[in-house]
Amino acid sequence: MGRRGGKTMLAINELAKFSVKPKQRVLALYSTFSQAKNTIWTELLERLYDKNWIKKVNQSDLTITLKNDSKIFVKSSDNREALRGTRYDFIVLDECADLHKDVWTTICRPMLADSGGHALFIGTPKGRGNWFYDLFVKAGSEQEWNTHQYTTLDGGWVTPEEIESAKRDMDEREFRQEFLAEWQDYSGIIYHAFSEDNI
Repeated sequence: MGRRGGKTMLAINELAKFSVKPKQRVLALYSTFSQAKNTIWTELLERLYDKNWIKKVNQSDLTITLKNDSKIFVKSSDNREALRGTRYDFIVLDECADLHKDVWTTICRPMLADSGGHALFIGTPKGRGNWFYDLFVKAGSEQEWNTHQYTTLDGGWVTPEEIESAKRDMDEREFRQEFLAEWQDYSGIIYHAFSEDNI
């Protein structure tokens, strides 16, 4: 999805959907603790308090226990090894290009094995030279996977005027990646914003 395209709201909706069933364990995973706390925590709490679903909140661990005894965990992959050994029914991996590939393949994927759980991978593209791009391409050809791509405008959170303004301020590749959610190839290019027209 493009920047400010609604990734956080999508994550919140999916976390809530998978925690409706009693005694579920769902996880939102970010690359750093500050990103986890600043990106989703406050909005997630507000939404769940509005629905009157919350039984208990642990602010230091970023854990929410719901009235149906489901638990929502918001964590970071700062210490990947500390994530091991826990079972989850659903995991959101946010800004996947910032996460190390092993976070999915050797840590999160096994967490879902005995629950038959699901995962949602979201993020804004960051070139083609990372595991998130590889996963996106592979998932497009797998039956049990789905891929979706949305621009910032599709999200409905940013006005067309603001998007046009950003387009004027950014070089074309940056704009296409950040607002149109297109996979751009930066390999072998040192100064991608320059051409014969603007040197």
